[in-house]
Amino acid sequence: MLSGVRDTGTLKPQENMSVLTHNAIRTKELIDDLRRDGHAVAHLLSDAGVRPRQLEGDEPFLPFEKIARIWEAAAEMTGDDLIGFRRGQSSELRLGGLITYVGMAAPTLADLIRNVARYRRVFSDAIELDTSGLETGGITTWHFRVPTQMRHRQNLEFNSASLTMAARKLTGRNLHPVKVTFHHPRNEHVQDFERFFGCKVAFGAKRNMIRFRDKDLRLPLLTADDNLHEILKKYCDDILGRKRDIPSGLVSQVERLAMDRLTSGTATQDVIAGELGMSKRTLSRRLAEEGTKFQSVIESLRQALARDYIAESNLSLTEIAFLLGYRDASSFSTAFRRWTGKPPREMRGMATGTPRTGG
Repeated sequence: MLSGVRDTGTLKPQENMSVLTHNAIRTKELIDDLRRDGHAVAHLLSDAGVRPRQLEGDEPFLPFEKIARIWEAAAEMTGDDLIGFRRGQSSELRLGGLITYVGMAAPTLADLIRNVARYRRVFSDAIELDTSGLETGGITTWHFRVPTQMRHRQNLEFNSASLTMAARKLTGRNLHPVKVTFHHPRNEHVQDFERFFGCKVAFGAKRNMIRFRDKDLRLPLLTADDNLHEILKKYCDDILGRKRDIPSGLVSQVERLAMDRLTSGTATQDVIAGELGMSKRTLSRRLAEEGTKFQSVIESLRQALARDYIAESNLSLTEIAFLLGYRDASSFSTAFRRWTGKPPREMRGMATGTPRTGG
């Protein structure tokens, strides 16, 4: 249920990343459709570092980094910025494999969501789902365990649409979430999202979140099967027991903690180290083992966020500076010139196709 990237100057992703695999059946389906439509998929796969035979079989797996690259490149290749969102609405549930079936056999919609969260590692090492707010607030949040620099919004938008469609198909109700939010910014097509979800959709939010009504979460699934449900849960538990747990990369953990603290100016090494339960010195050592430094992580995080805010939002430079923890727009512009060699207004003009001058 769940390289073609816009050139933004010198902004580059972290090289040091744990290999987190993800079920690639939806990516295989995407590639097959692109090929059928006459697109040069061989070039797309090559740019992502994927060999065609890696997508063979009933349930292929790939590093999530490569999957994300394919989907972002596919959006640019087709000129369809909503490719993930659209495909999430039309995806065939049963193609999702075991994780889909253990969800479909669950008694209620809430149980389906809990199953997906509990057994997510059956189909992905990269995704994290939090259902701790499901019972009291109807809230499910999710993110991918990857550095912020890695563009993967097509996958995030696919997940939200496919979960909502699954909820509608499996309950037989045209239900609508109360609210949907995405961490990444988006300027265009917001109304398409609001029409589909039937509620307010916010981009550039603190987290990726879907909030369902409590009465909808209690709805029984048309495919519920208690006996099959127990069998599939035991099967999934057995798979999880044999899988090696890949811890979240330290860089991703630091980024996630720092992201909420940039605006307040508290994204310091002392604070982040304390949140991670380690000393400042230990954090420095651990980051050095991953080939980076704390300030480099913060700098890269700001670059990635700045790239998205400039290209995908209508935020003013003053607002962006505030969100990134700079004193003023001038300080932010200076940093942006250092990263890219261009002023932010010029970069925004390049992203929108409207040349601009000035800093």
